[in-house]
Amino acid sequence: MTGKFKREAFNVARELNLSGWRFILGALLRSGHHQQGGIPEVRNLERVSNLLSHFPSSPFLRKQISKGLRYATIVNSASAEIETSGICLRYTAVIKPYVSPSEKGVLLVSFENQLRSILDAGLGLAILERYHIVFIPSWTGLYSPELFRLASFARTEPVFVMPVHSHERALVKNLGDNCHPLPFNAASWVNASFFEGAPLERDIDCLMVANFAGFKRHWLLFKALSGLPKNITATCVGVPLGSRTADSILEEAREYGVEDRVAIVEDPSQEELRRYFRRAKMFCAMSFREGSFISVAESLMAGTPVLMFRNAHIGTKSLINQQTGALVSSVSDLREKITEFMSFTEHETVRRTSVDTISAQANSRKLNGMLEEWSASSGRKWSQNLEPFYSQRLDFHYFDESAHERLRADYEYLSKIGCELPHFNEMYTQ
Repeated sequence: MTGKFKREAFNVARELNLSGWRFILGALLRSGHHQQGGIPEVRNLERVSNLLSHFPSSPFLRKQISKGLRYATIVNSASAEIETSGICLRYTAVIKPYVSPSEKGVLLVSFENQLRSILDAGLGLAILERYHIVFIPSWTGLYSPELFRLASFARTEPVFVMPVHSHERALVKNLGDNCHPLPFNAASWVNASFFEGAPLERDIDCLMVANFAGFKRHWLLFKALSGLPKNITATCVGVPLGSRTADSILEEAREYGVEDRVAIVEDPSQEELRRYFRRAKMFCAMSFREGSFISVAESLMAGTPVLMFRNAHIGTKSLINQQTGALVSSVSDLREKITEFMSFTEHETVRRTSVDTISAQANSRKLNGMLEEWSASSGRKWSQNLEPFYSQRLDFHYFDESAHERLRADYEYLSKIGCELPHFNEMYTQ
């Protein structure tokens, strides 16, 4: 079987969720086996998480969640007995200072591994004494082991969650009355000002901005190109991941006979990357399953419409409508839409709508209002607002540089208890 047909067969299996059924079968076959070493609840918690990830509409949802919370409690207790010398939190930021016991600060935590580090290091209590945690999951599938652990550990303390998918918000409360969904995700924090400026010539036909991993499915765009006029081209911007390099992408293009119509741009600067977004006629998001896919939001902020598959499990799919792009059902449908959007002219409308609804500027205000309202309804004080923030290459930044001084005491406290946030701590050592 050639690489092309093997890849397409694997894709069909993925869309049919065969890996999920394989997981169920494997779990059944292993159910009677004795586990060697370690804490069995760790593996049990992973199994519950995997089951709910593959089958989020399982009729046994509540029973599995109850199991997950029970396993999480045991895992947390075992982790508390392990001594650690401190942790490094790369994608975490204080967005509201600690004021008093009746007005806690807010700590924004992105990525499951960051949350796991906090819990494994036994620093959860010290953090929850002074901060409410707002957690941003990084991947599709709400019920990660780390979120189970946070919900179990916090108990009566509030936990705020920004699910990848809008439909997952209703599922957050299943973890406990202390868990509150927020209508944002990792793609909600794009700085709109980065995409301002005089209009650029739209001289890129089809743009993909994605790492070179196989799950990004560059090959679907190449398959579509093979049935389109030869004057339609694609530009693929990204970075290597694992064994996948720019050569891997070109080899896939070669298999569909379009290598001469594909340009590869590897790891450009942020300024160059933003120019690619602003030069594109359309953005092609080809993944079937991933997290929020921040590049989709960046594309819209640049005024570039997005084409995405209708069956995709991607957080930003909810942003795609008739004004901002199109959802396609097949490669032939994708070809039709590429042809249609070659003559698209309403880029300023796409940009203006995105700035008003999904930019970090707009969402910082919305988040502040929601947390202030929650504080009032729960009888807590709110004398200081959130520091408006945005995300760039997954790091968090403040719009107002003076925020670093206002939050100095908070970062010093976190450092004192063993949490180093290098991106921000550097500010206080310069």
